[in-house]
Formats: sequence, C-alpha cells, structure tokens
Amino acid sequence: MASVTDALNSKPPLGAALAQGVRTLSMDQQIHFDLYQRYVFPLDGMIYWIKVPSSAGPVTTPGIQPIAGMATQTDDGGAAIQVAPGSFWGTNRVVGGVIVNPLSATDQGLSAAEPLYYDFTGPAYSYVTGTTGILQPGESVEIPENNPNGAWVCSPSDNHKFTCVVYISLPSVTLPTDVDVQGSLHYASVSQQREDATVDANDVVFTALSEIQPFNVIGPNTIYIGSWDNIRFAFAQRARLYEQADLYHYQGTALKTTKLTQIIDDPSKFNPEVIVSNSLPIWLSLSSYVPPYPTFNCPFPLYPSYLVDDNLPPPFGAVHIEETKTLAMAPYMGPKSETAYLCRDKVKIHLYGLAADDVSDFLLCVENYSRDWMTIGMANSPAIYDEKTTQTEFKIISQHKTIEFEVNYLQTVARNIARQFILHARVQFYDPYMFPGYTPEVTPHATDKRNSGLESNLSL
Repeated sequence: MASVTDALNSKPPLGAALAQGVRTLSMDQQIHFDLYQRYVFPLDGMIYWIKVPSSAGPVTTPGIQPIAGMATQTDDGGAAIQVAPGSFWGTNRVVGGVIVNPLSATDQGLSAAEPLYYDFTGPAYSYVTGTTGILQPGESVEIPENNPNGAWVCSPSDNHKFTCVVYISLPSVTLPTDVDVQGSLHYASVSQQREDATVDANDVVFTALSEIQPFNVIGPNTIYIGSWDNIRFAFAQRARLYEQADLYHYQGTALKTTKLTQIIDDPSKFNPEVIVSNSLPIWLSLSSYVPPYPTFNCPFPLYPSYLVDDNLPPPFGAVHIEETKTLAMAPYMGPKSETAYLCRDKVKIHLYGLAADDVSDFLLCVENYSRDWMTIGMANSPAIYDEKTTQTEFKIISQHKTIEFEVNYLQTVARNIARQFILHARVQFYDPYMFPGYTPEVTPHATDKRNSGLESNLSL
C-alpha cells in the first residue's frame, strides 16, 4: 500500500507527462523563497518587510489552514446541502474558501458534465436567482470572509461530485524560513518611462510541480519573497487549476526599484524614520486622544489609506490625504535651520461599520481635538456622506461613510507629534521569543532612554 507521502505526491497520467515536460524545459529549475515578517511603523503607517534569518529556524505565527469542506458531493438532485460553515468552524474563524465544479463528467461522477449552483445567503436553488449563482464545468468561486450564512450548493442530478476547501484562521502555524520549489519561471519585462521614475515592470508566472504548502498557511503578517537572476517577486494570485494537469500556476509582479526601501534584508541596518510630510501623524494620534469629557473619542483604529490591514472586520477608519498646499509665501526658519510651513490638507476619512450616531461622535471628537490641542485648525464645515460600496453576490452595501476635512497645521507640529510617539513607545523589530538566541540591534530612539536634545525640541 502506498504511503501518505506517496499518495500526496502521485500524479494522474496527464499530470505526470506535463510535469516531465516542465522539468525538461526548465532544466530542473528550482526557485528559492525567503520568509519576511511585516513591520508597520506606528508613526506614519509605512509598511516594511523584514527578512527572518535562516539561523532562527522555523517561525511560529498566526496563520491560515486550508481544510476540506463539509461535503464533496450532493445528495438528491435539486436538494441543497451546506458545504462551508458560517463565521466559525469550531473555535476557529472562517476566513474564506473555494468551491470548484470539476471539468469532466468522470470527475463529477456523472454520465454528462453539468453545472453546479451555489449560494452564500442560504440553501441554493437548482437555477439562478438573485442570490444563487452558477458554476459551469471547470469553474470555481471564492467563498467570502465574514459570511455568517456559510456556503451552500445544489445540483440538478444526484451525487454530483465537487471540491470545497475552507480556510480557517489558526492561532499558530509553523513556517520554514527557507523554501525551495521545483518548477518553471516565466517573466515578461516592460520598461516604463514615467514622470517620476523609469522602472522595469516584470510580470512573473511560476509553474510549480506541486502545491506550495507554506503559501497556503501563511498569515497576513508574513510573506515569502522569491529571487532569481536579480528579480525579486511575490505572488498576488494563483491561476485556474486543472486537476488533471496537477500543475500550479502562481502569478505576480516583481519588486520595482522604487519599492526597494520597504524590503529589509539586514535588520541591524533598519532605522525607520517618519516619511510623510503631511498631517497624517496628527490623524493617527487621534486613537490615543482622551478628552476631558465622555463619549466624544475615537474608539476604533485609524489607518493610512492603501495600508489597511488585510481583511480587517469593521469598525475601522482609513485616512486619505488628497491634497497638501502651503498658505504662507515663505516658511518660518528656526535657529537650527529647521523650517515650519503653514499648510492646508484636504483629508478624506473612510469609516466602516459605524452607525450614524457613532460617526457624528467621531466628527465631534475631531472638532474637540482641534480646540483642545490646537494642532489642526478647521478650514471648512465637514459633512458626513453615505457611500455605496456594493457586493453583487449578496445584493448588499457596506456601512461605509466618509467625511471630508480641510485642516490647517504646521508641518513641524506633525513631526513633533511623531517624535512624541517615539519617546513614549518601545519599538522592537524582532520578537525575542520568536527568534531565540538572536539579539536584535535597536535604534537609539527605540529604547526607553530618552534623548534630552530631542526632547527639548518637542514644544508645540
């Protein structure tokens, strides 16, 4: 009898022939992937990926595990069955999944291939409705996250076979720091001459002979970055899978030179500083603002636009600085040649998962913060807007509201607020429990010892 390993690595006849062709064309090519951990600089929300040293050994971190769905074939034709649970599978949160309708009648276990119907709001029908969708043979559909009703399927015939995989969130998974994968790498290069930079864009397709299991369990705070011939890349998607071929196609765009500053290969040289020059640090500090009167505070996290955590459940907010302009003809020049520009920002705040009263309280929080600390001055009378963010599968819209502010501020004030965070927070780039025996090099401002020279310049 074949062992479990042999069974997992075995390929169907077509897959074996294709795998041999890939080996021949690629000359048994292997691609190396290194594990990186995400670090979010709390002062301006900039994201950095820091390489985990190979000497650290396997890393234990929160992650995701794919498991088989609740069923692999239907019962009676026209009768719906549930294939994925709602928000939780036991004590673990469901964070998505996929349903695949096999291409051939043989894989469906039927005499003729037929469609499969699915629904994410309740029992599916054997025809298309406002909530029930259709999967033609060979098609698949992603199971959405935070879906309390689970996933249901229905087929016209009895005993229709299909594939269902559910992704659950685990408190800990073990990830290797180095992964070598056999396959074939293809890339296409296009040189882009833009106003701001001239860069090469490399679209990468990696055909792996087997599924890359560490990619399936990786969490949002870790990433594997591959490298080959001075090209570094990560994958944003996996292309359509044909089970008969048993080849796995991973696609992504190689790292552009303008983004190299965000990838840290040597943590001892990592000394982050505030990058943004607008009012963003002021807005991010709102979460720690405690007014002298109740209610009007900010009880939810605020994130910089385009840097919100992956699949974050509401409530939360995103701060988007749309425009920055100066209001004075010349900046104030300090005794050490530091400049103080009087600026005005157009700021758009996106809020999710908040009722009308909660958003009104947040608006009052901003106005009270402006009066209490005088770090920003209101230059308009902001109003609350209801946005229409839809999801077709459920025929619903998000609880999405926006507020547009125009605020005046001194750029030095924003920098001083960021420095205050440095002096009151201990920043450590590696968890000593995660990497035993590794002593990180910490920057001077990332310790509890305050810098008297810097502290003297914090008066607002």
